[in-house]
Amino acid sequence: MNPGFPDGVTADLERERQVRAALERVLASADFSASPRLAAFLRFVVEATLDGRAEAIKGYTIAVEALGRPTSFDPQADPIVRVEATRLRRALERYYATQGTEDPVVIDIPKGGYVPRFLPRAEAEPEDRPAADLPGSAGPADAVPAPAPRTGSVPSRAALWRLGVAASFILLAAGAALFALPSERQAPAQRSAMLADAVRLPIVEVRPIEAAGSAAPAEGDLRAIEERMRDAFARFDFVEVKAAGASAPEGAIAEACNGPRSRSVFSLAALAEGRADGTFSLVARLTDRCDGSIVWSAALDGLAQGAGLAESERRVVHDIAAGIMETYGVIPVRARTQALARAPASGYGCIAGAVSLLRQDAQQAQRAVNVSGCLADLTKGNPDFALGHAVRAMTMLYTMMREGAYSASDEALEGVLDEAERAVDLAPASAYATRTLALVQLFAGEPAEAVTTAQKALELNPLDFDVAAAVATVYIGAGRIDEGEALLQRARREGAVRSPLQDAFLGFAAFMRDDVFAAQSLVPQLALHPGFENKLALSLVLHALGRGSEEREALASLVRRMPEGADGVRQMVHRLLPSQVHAQKALDALETAGLSREAVAGKPPRG
Repeated sequence: MNPGFPDGVTADLERERQVRAALERVLASADFSASPRLAAFLRFVVEATLDGRAEAIKGYTIAVEALGRPTSFDPQADPIVRVEATRLRRALERYYATQGTEDPVVIDIPKGGYVPRFLPRAEAEPEDRPAADLPGSAGPADAVPAPAPRTGSVPSRAALWRLGVAASFILLAAGAALFALPSERQAPAQRSAMLADAVRLPIVEVRPIEAAGSAAPAEGDLRAIEERMRDAFARFDFVEVKAAGASAPEGAIAEACNGPRSRSVFSLAALAEGRADGTFSLVARLTDRCDGSIVWSAALDGLAQGAGLAESERRVVHDIAAGIMETYGVIPVRARTQALARAPASGYGCIAGAVSLLRQDAQQAQRAVNVSGCLADLTKGNPDFALGHAVRAMTMLYTMMREGAYSASDEALEGVLDEAERAVDLAPASAYATRTLALVQLFAGEPAEAVTTAQKALELNPLDFDVAAAVATVYIGAGRIDEGEALLQRARREGAVRSPLQDAFLGFAAFMRDDVFAAQSLVPQLALHPGFENKLALSLVLHALGRGSEEREALASLVRRMPEGADGVRQMVHRLLPSQVHAQKALDALETAGLSREAVAGKPPRG
């Protein structure tokens, strides 16, 4: 505590009380309640400062005492403290811009260090009183809190003038708010529709289900199925779903398909036909309204009515969503192809190019060359378009991984986290944005937060099995091996597209569980793909199989290709397997195969 205050110990105790109250208010907020690591970080630095141990607030002590890292923690090899400090500063900014606007004391972590400052929320005017300093804050050490104003004191002329100006602004603001109220109520829906149009997201209309035969389900039951389909489709990102019965006229469709702002338009129709045994069948058909062609159809038989109707609804929604709404379902694939052919410079054309890049689609690779630039333009031109920020974050992360940039700078990681967090802030109901944030958090060394975020993504859209597959990789990376492996296998059975990165995480899981059967089955796929992650997984599954010479050969090849050599391999292990126990097991296996020897064996050429 700072000595020499006029009121001695009493003043110090009062300042400490204010700071502790400020800390508890922050820790009770949503961001900090949902992130134990951020809460532990903040509590540690604040308590250490109040205890007079500011000089002990270093990266190593924060990692060991607040973040649970072992005493062998190396701040140079593991950037967890710097990454968490960046997240902490952002979380504090959000808190004081929202819930904490009236807090009398602001906790601030200046860049360049981790020692907090405690600042008065309202700085007094110089003519009224000096600003008070609190423990750890900037300002003169002998400053004292201002006394409370005397009851009945007469305000100065300047204060009266400021009060009048403030009152005028309040009245103007109130009048503006009164006139703006109706439009503000409509703003979310209007903004959503305007963004969908500006980006040119594809449209899907869910038309009323028709009935055939006297034994067909009642109209109310068919409306219930229709509503469930529409609501389920609305959970999928990158598509604008129109309400049942809101079919657009042909003139509007022609303009949407062929006008200067062309976009894909699809219509889903269905016919329910009753059967003599009391069941019914549903024939669904998807039409591309731009050219009138039928692009998908399916027949679902043996659907129950009455008490079994709920299960029939579930089956209808599941099967139709799997066919047309998944990432590689009919609507997304056809819409992306049309966007790249008709409007590659549009917002959706940019997204289509990014998907091609992320999936390494050789046929469309040339169209995805300038994905980074178009995504930057897309998010700049449409700053509220959450999915643009999410796709940009995913592309930035993918680029780092593709280039082996596992020793990414704090600034680079902060940029990816900013994009992913902004996407979730703008669209908290987006499963794609949420699963993207989970992947970024895993890469940034935040396994607990990544798992929490991943679980939310699953809840937001349980029918998006590509989201489920991404969540499964987060689980495996965070150390929840059995759960992640089971989820990934189920997602693939449901139709999730297989990716090399998923194979790599399945390889990590097989290695961690010493599962020789799973390891053996993965060797061909891991050997086939040239990605850094797959070569790392290949080395580990060969270790599990006891194929030492092949393991050493695979590891040597990986070290030669990594931009940072053996150090880059170590960084990759920590990024992909941030769980300390599992990372250490992987590193021990790699050292047995000669990782350190490779690091000093003539400094092999990179690339």
